[in-house]
Amino acid sequence: MTTNIHSPNVDLDTPEPLKRQGSLRRVLPPTTNGEPVVGMSAKLIERPRLSIPNANNNKHNYTPYLQEYSLIAEYNMLVNHGLPGLYVVPSANSALIWFCVAFVRKGLYQGGIFRFNLLIPEDFPNCCCPRVIFESQVFHPSVDPDSREMELRSMFPEWKKDVNRLWQILDHVLQMFCCVDTKNALNKEAAELFESSQEEFIKKVNGCVHSSQEAVYNPPLVEDDHYIKFNHYNNEVHGKVLSALTDLKVSSESTATSGLSWVHYGSLEPFSTTHSC
Repeated sequence: MTTNIHSPNVDLDTPEPLKRQGSLRRVLPPTTNGEPVVGMSAKLIERPRLSIPNANNNKHNYTPYLQEYSLIAEYNMLVNHGLPGLYVVPSANSALIWFCVAFVRKGLYQGGIFRFNLLIPEDFPNCCCPRVIFESQVFHPSVDPDSREMELRSMFPEWKKDVNRLWQILDHVLQMFCCVDTKNALNKEAAELFESSQEEFIKKVNGCVHSSQEAVYNPPLVEDDHYIKFNHYNNEVHGKVLSALTDLKVSSESTATSGLSWVHYGSLEPFSTTHSC
């Protein structure tokens, strides 16, 4: 910016106009939603940023924050559905990694405790299908024996924003242990054995389940504060909690009430009473 200012030798009565080039302040262009960049920056100051190395350079700087809200909404939907036997905690180091543990309650894999990670693409939700990778070997037609990745393409051939949800993937993992499907098998041996010899297949599955139970208390494979850990039962530590839970159940059952109602003889006025069992 340059500005021509009158010097002391110039006659101030001369009606020469003040010449100015440029602007006294920098005017920033608005974003696509009409909000100035200055206002947007003020809102995002001191907020943590997600690293997206492969992101398109034309994407706006607030995309990571919209992604953060999308992930929070996805996790809330998962909590509301309450999938049985499933523990899920997002990683403390990255919101795009969810630690999961499935406790299988029925089917051929009953009793199995399988750890797996849900890997969410960096450009979520405008992305391809997330991935499910188990931390240990799972003898199943839908799980690759080398990479331990689960086959999801048949169920989610194209990931559609606002149509497909992360909880649907996790529910599909639980259903995989209950209903064995040999179509689109990644483990050819497991698929052929399931079709030809149920007895041999079950033996392999039982060994897989037993291994998963023995690995429950293994140390974490990654350093992360949110990694799901299990400890052996210690009465000094867990006894009070167990007693509180059992006492609460007994008290809730003992306070159950039943109601009695009738109409007094010779009257149309209703009466009612309740008493404890």
